[in-house]
Amino acid sequence: MAKVIFLHGTSSCGKSTLSKAIQSQIDQPFWHFASDQLVEAGMLPKRVNDGGAFDWKINRPKFFEAFHLCIKAILDAENNIILDHIIESHEWYEEQKVLLSGHDLFFVGVHCPIEVLRQREIEREDSNIGNRYRGEAEYHLKHVHTYSEYDFEINSNEKSVEDTASQVIEAWSKRPKSKFFE
Repeated sequence: MAKVIFLHGTSSCGKSTLSKAIQSQIDQPFWHFASDQLVEAGMLPKRVNDGGAFDWKINRPKFFEAFHLCIKAILDAENNIILDHIIESHEWYEEQKVLLSGHDLFFVGVHCPIEVLRQREIEREDSNIGNRYRGEAEYHLKHVHTYSEYDFEINSNEKSVEDTASQVIEAWSKRPKSKFFE
């Protein structure tokens, strides 16, 4: 059974940075997997909202359907992952429950104050505030943390990333049955 440390939080809350820190500290092999990695790899055509061949409004749902199926494939091949992801809707939550069932899940809420989120969004090189989903920190804060109770929660702005990673690993090592599937 593959193990999953699911880091869930808003865009720019520090999930990717925390994932890398956990990966470097944990005593077992874990893949770090995030949809941003697929985008950063350059595998997608240029995203536009112009009605053209790769209109992001049309292709975004297809992209995330494929990403979610990749999560399942990685886990079903018995690879442990640190999943760096945002559940954006109740439908996605229900889908993740099915895809992640049968695996050892630890669901972590990653929180960060709105002022810090806004600043991080401004500083992100790939951010196009106001024109893409990224930049909607207020929306994320209202909705992202509403789908399930967490097995553990952290504020990514309170301690160093190394200390926060250590906290997550310690809580993971003592994990009970995940609340995610309830």
